[in-house]
Amino acid sequence: MAIKENFISMAPDEESGAKVSLIDNNKTLMIDQYTSNVEPGNPELVEDIQNINDAFAHFKPSVEVDFIDEEGGSVNETLKFGELRDFEAQGGKGRLVENSKFLSGVKSKIDTSAKIRKSIEQNRKLRDILKEAGSREELKQMLQAMLSELEG
Repeated sequence: MAIKENFISMAPDEESGAKVSLIDNNKTLMIDQYTSNVEPGNPELVEDIQNINDAFAHFKPSVEVDFIDEEGGSVNETLKFGELRDFEAQGGKGRLVENSKFLSGVKSKIDTSAKIRKSIEQNRKLRDILKEAGSREELKQMLQAMLSELEG
């Protein structure tokens, strides 16, 4: 079985004559436009950019995103990218979630729910209470009373 080379392998750069490096088969190259303020036509030629950090500093990529909240409403947020790590999600632990107010809130709710579920699974008395409908209703009323006391 022959390994298929990616489409940019060994492509020479017209100006420098250098070869473009192969992309490993276990890597993904993602190309997209992360700025919405670019007009179509001739792209801007910038010659003083020496590295990726210079590119981020010059172009200041950002994108407006519409999230859908729990009630089905739309939440508009502008995501800004200052370095490559700002694109990382890493299962909710990356900078993308950290830099987004909406995604951070969703992650917080998920983490809280997971902690509550784990506590219930580990608490034998609470599991027994939740099995019976009558005691479950009493617990619900007690929790609602505590919540209203905390709010008031």
